[in-house]
Amino acid sequence: MTTTTTPRGARARTIALWSWGALAAAAVIIAAIFWISGGRWFIVESPSMGQAAPVGTLVLSTPVSIDTLSVGDIITFIPPATTEVYTHRIVKVDSDGLTTQGDINGATDPWVLGQPDIIGQATRVLPGVGWLLRSIPFLVIGGTVVWFLSGFLRTALRRSVARILGFSLVAAVTAFILRPFVGVAILELVTTQSGAEATVVSTGLMPIRVQAIGGTFVDLVSGQVGQLNIPGLLDNGSYQLGSTLNLSLLGWILFGLACATPLLWCLIVGLPPSDEKEERTL
Repeated sequence: MTTTTTPRGARARTIALWSWGALAAAAVIIAAIFWISGGRWFIVESPSMGQAAPVGTLVLSTPVSIDTLSVGDIITFIPPATTEVYTHRIVKVDSDGLTTQGDINGATDPWVLGQPDIIGQATRVLPGVGWLLRSIPFLVIGGTVVWFLSGFLRTALRRSVARILGFSLVAAVTAFILRPFVGVAILELVTTQSGAEATVVSTGLMPIRVQAIGGTFVDLVSGQVGQLNIPGLLDNGSYQLGSTLNLSLLGWILFGLACATPLLWCLIVGLPPSDEKEERTL
């Protein structure tokens, strides 16, 4: 008697595919309902809001009447005579309109806003989610190419190995292009008699240590601002800053596990046999 069984790895992959499909469908439905109801979403591209909304944050804005807004509220708007979208905090409300300012900016914005300028109030601020949304096109296109090309391999084992390696490469290339994990922006540089003082902000997702070569260092999390003392400039009048990951022991363990995802996938799910089906003769 001959019976056919489905390999454990194949069952796990099927469950994973259906789960991801269900999550994607639910996300699309929720996004459509939010958009139809007047909501809008934006990805923060500058560090002006500091830790309240770091670079890569997804901001969900819903329509709002200017009469209901007050100092401290975060709003999304298009300033008069411009086409660029901003998300800043209200710092003043008067009869002329609203005055806004980024949390780490040194001065208020050079405009006064009225109702026509306001897109909505930021009702949800989701740090890091914007980076994920930006990566989706790279991952989907790259993953599709890997899946298609690996389909020409003859055995399930070779296809599975090629797909694990290919998906890992796609993820690595996506991270290299977008650079979501580590980033530093210089907000201000003041030259002193002994060197310079730099004000910097972290624009990446992960905690970092920013070091002025030959000077001080500062530890920053996403959106945090710090200052560095640079004791002396180079002969050409420039300066050097370096940044490295600054993780705790638990952070390094989690980081290592994330990097070892392809290996963990093989250990947990397992690779399929060289044939598509296992046959057991009793």
